[in-house]
Parts: sequence; structure tokens; C-alpha cells
Amino acid sequence: MGFNGGVVIIRHNITKVDSKGRILIPFHIREYLGLTEGSEIIIINNGSKELRIFPLFKGKNAEIHILMKDVIGTLGKITETVAKHNVDVLMSESKTIERGKIAEWVALVDTSNCEDIKALKDELNSLKLVKDVKIFER
Repeated sequence: MGFNGGVVIIRHNITKVDSKGRILIPFHIREYLGLTEGSEIIIINNGSKELRIFPLFKGKNAEIHILMKDVIGTLGKITETVAKHNVDVLMSESKTIERGKIAEWVALVDTSNCEDIKALKDELNSLKLVKDVKIFER
């Protein structure tokens, strides 16, 4: 991608999948994303046969694991709290463990704009609907 007087220029690239299922990310895209050898990325399928790539940068990403009451609105309160701390959810999954009693939410998040991860964890733990919070910084 380039920038030219307020217009975003998108470079199109055609690459092939090799015999081991690998694809080559062209240099200018790796450079734009800040990817170097050993960089971790998330590849997400949006459901329309398109992929999105998100780079993961050490110290700027975390996994949040929450056990919560399985009550309508619980996840909304949790995500509102996460957003209040300037944490961006990159991808997440929630599931009911025991209907009407307990559920789990796991999220991979970008924490680069979060000032205090401990304050986020403390606030999540203070929510009455939350049973347990674990945050693993990557």
C-alpha cells in the first residue's frame, strides 16, 4: 500500500501456494506491516473467502480468558470494560459451558493503547457476573 496526496494506492500481488501450503508475503507488504523473520500473524477468514492478516507484536498483545455467569448481557458488559481500557479485540470466541450457569470467553487482543493491564484485570474481576479472569501477555 502506498499513499499519494490523500489517495491510498493498493498494490496487487499474485503469489502461489507452494507444495507445503505456504504463501510468500511480498516484501513491501511485510515492510508495511513491520514483519520480520519469526513474526507472528493472525489470519482470519471473514466468511467470504477473503483473508485478513494482523501482525502480533510482543508485549502489545494478550490473551484474555474469562469464566462468567451465563446470563444475557454479561459479555456486553465485559467487552464494554475491555474497550474502556483501550484494548482492541482482534478475535474472540465465547461458549456456554453449562446453560444458564457458566460460560467462557477467550479473546486475542491488541494492548498497545492500554495504559494498565492490571487495572483492566482488576476491573473485570470486580464485575459481579465474572467468576475468573486470566490475562496472558504475549
